[in-house]
Amino acid sequence: MQRIITEYQIPTGDFRRVKYVGAVKDRVDDGNSIPVWSIDLESPFLHQMGAGPVDTWTDVLVDVDDPNSAETLDRLKRAVEMRLIQQLG
Repeated sequence: MQRIITEYQIPTGDFRRVKYVGAVKDRVDDGNSIPVWSIDLESPFLHQMGAGPVDTWTDVLVDVDDPNSAETLDRLKRAVEMRLIQQLG
């Protein structure tokens, strides 16, 4: 499954079963999103939570003005990681 959100939705979004976050422009997914964050399949935390098959998890694409900007990608990554910390403790 995949969903497209805006950057402003990250602080309230549910990222607990998200395996990939990418950046796109104009809400267009042409299969070439710029990677922002992805789940680490070797993480002990992933196995501790008994999360089930990761391949059924969601991909989230964030609509931004410049998905190729290093500053934008860094800002998005920080926002996603902060949200995960809030949700997972």
